[in-house]
Amino acid sequence: MILYRIIGNDLPPRHKEGQTLSNLQFILDHEPTFPNTRKIFVLNRIIDPVNEATIIRLLDRYNMEYIRVPFDEKEYEQLDFQLESFPDADFLHSDDYRRYSKVAKLRALDYTYHKKNLYAMNNNGGRNTAIQHGKSIPNAKWIMPFDGNCYLSNNGFKEIRAQLEKYGKDTKYFVVPMTRLLNNSVLLNNLDERPKTPEEPQIIFRYDASEEYNLNMRYGRRSKLELLWRLGALENRRLNRPTVPWEPAERPYSKDKGNFKNIGWVFRLFSGNPQQEENKKEASSIRAFNRLLAIQSSLDSLDESIARRTFRHDKLFLYNEIDVNQRRYDYWTKHKEVTLAVERLEQAANEVLEGSQQRLAPISSTTQNGMPFETVPEKDELGPLSQNVTILTLAQYLLGNEKYGRGAANLIRVHFLNEYAVEDEDEYNSARRIPDDSHLLDFLSDQGYSFPSLSRVPHVVPKYSNSRILNTSDLTKTDLSSLLDCIRLLRKMQVLTHKEYIDLQAITAEFLEYLVTSPTGIHLAQMTDHRGVLYDLQVTAMAAFTDDVRLFLRVANRCRMRIGKQFKEDGTQPYEETSTRTRLLSSGSSDHQVERRALLHYQTLNLQYWTLLARGIQNAGIAKDIWHYTAANEGQISHAVVRHLQTYADTLPTLSPADADFARSRLRPLAYMAQAAFRHSHEKKTPIDDRVKARTEQDREWIERHVSLFGDQWSAEPLEEEELVHDILKIMHDDKIKGRLGVPPFWMLTSTNS
Repeated sequence: MILYRIIGNDLPPRHKEGQTLSNLQFILDHEPTFPNTRKIFVLNRIIDPVNEATIIRLLDRYNMEYIRVPFDEKEYEQLDFQLESFPDADFLHSDDYRRYSKVAKLRALDYTYHKKNLYAMNNNGGRNTAIQHGKSIPNAKWIMPFDGNCYLSNNGFKEIRAQLEKYGKDTKYFVVPMTRLLNNSVLLNNLDERPKTPEEPQIIFRYDASEEYNLNMRYGRRSKLELLWRLGALENRRLNRPTVPWEPAERPYSKDKGNFKNIGWVFRLFSGNPQQEENKKEASSIRAFNRLLAIQSSLDSLDESIARRTFRHDKLFLYNEIDVNQRRYDYWTKHKEVTLAVERLEQAANEVLEGSQQRLAPISSTTQNGMPFETVPEKDELGPLSQNVTILTLAQYLLGNEKYGRGAANLIRVHFLNEYAVEDEDEYNSARRIPDDSHLLDFLSDQGYSFPSLSRVPHVVPKYSNSRILNTSDLTKTDLSSLLDCIRLLRKMQVLTHKEYIDLQAITAEFLEYLVTSPTGIHLAQMTDHRGVLYDLQVTAMAAFTDDVRLFLRVANRCRMRIGKQFKEDGTQPYEETSTRTRLLSSGSSDHQVERRALLHYQTLNLQYWTLLARGIQNAGIAKDIWHYTAANEGQISHAVVRHLQTYADTLPTLSPADADFARSRLRPLAYMAQAAFRHSHEKKTPIDDRVKARTEQDREWIERHVSLFGDQWSAEPLEEEELVHDILKIMHDDKIKGRLGVPPFWMLTSTNS
């Protein structure tokens, strides 16, 4: 007889952390030695190498046999979520999903982890490894692939052995009922009697048994029950009925159905949570719920730990650091187009500084009531604020003039941190702490760890108010990704202090919490047009900035479910078109030109947000590239962008000069950013679905050949001077001046795709 114990990973809250080691120690200390029985332990894909090494040392100390099923991180990283098997595209944002119970929602989410669960948990894989290993042992007659926390007592084993000897000639499978323990020490009281055994049993296989466990049944999804049902051991469970249509169906009854007997008993050692081990329906429900939570949490933790080896929250998200740096070298070496663009940038930066002068009055010139500006910021100011900070930050980065960086930092201080603006600092006064009593500390300014100053501004800037300035409705309509990148750059240039940077992370974390948990945020997440994509862009950008890697990965992975909803195989955007036509109806417009512009505006906006999201995920480098992700209906972001550009490339020659200028101004940033996304995926050899491989290559070649149809990358934006007589056009113009086109200012200076 070969008694296997398959040892996996602890999964809190289903198991208490460290319970596997504790129970293994108990087995090694107290389980009897049985005649004609080899005990072998299967180390089943233990993820933590320190934990695995500890288990091996413990087994070696007791001279126990073991076999390893190693966890190969590279193999695991190739696996992806199951996102395309649900009844509807973007199912997790659907009305049907919203009506599910909490457990039903967890089960639907659990399915998305199917392949990752199969590999990392390897539940039935570990059992089958034991069965195959047992069959390779010459004298092995009975193979017992038991769970890692199973414990056999003397009397339990004696009954099993007696029944095997009595019925083993004619029976290939024996089912061993199990009871759960609330306290392992009851096994030490010498009362070795048959307990009540209502729990899921273990199975013993004769050496010539043909059945094995179903490798497509993951942990938490009938992994053992399926085989018990196929053998006829659980007829009353009606397990042949799949709970939901997307789950793998069980195999039919085994040809050995009925060839089994129930024998003996086995104990399952304590999991560490007494509520889960009682023989009650409630305990079973708690176990099931916690098992689902534990599986998903464990896999999320694993993904996060892998991602954190390369992820840095201070790495630029929207901008590519190498590209931005290259633009600076281009400017220094007098690259003609870059120089002209930087000159326009300098002019814009000077205008921003001049326009914000009253708003950025330093402490020394504040008003009588202590406010650092004359009026309270208006509603919908986040877009222009983001644009101004971006312009000033890029000007400091490329031109090296500190007045621009200081202006950008002061805008952030006043509007985000409720701090006063900081005046020009020098090495002598930069160590000051608090203005009104700093003269008392002058003699300390050149002492301690703060000398010489670690930054170019005071370590503590006083606040004028503790109230929040930005309103949340503005937040939900404005892309913050370029602003967050500018905060990173300002910190790297030492224009913001470390404390200010941390405070900004904390404020962003509050905004992020609002987006993820508030009714408004959840409603936005369920939108099927550009607003839902902007929401995902906001959450991923904020999660990256606040170092919330787990949330970043969750959104970066699940956002792909929107692709099959938003895009058809031919690249059209039915939901965006419907949304736009609804806006046109509500505005009362029936003008064909207005309709054409509105469709161009909103469809481009949707694709622009998708492209920014794809570029952010590409730059972060810790999640699957979404640019070429192919939905079940063969919809792709990359193909939708190219088809959109192709449609307008064909019609540009037929448009009036005004309409052609409008189209090019909207499409040019999208075209060049799409080119950068194509090049990134091509260089990284991103896997592409075989169904669309040829089409994707044609799209890449088209964008390389025709991107210039939409104008030169370095062209200045044309001024829109037409009279805006329609409400929808006014809204579109409002989007532009409030920075809601999904196009960062001077985007051409942050990309090297030309």
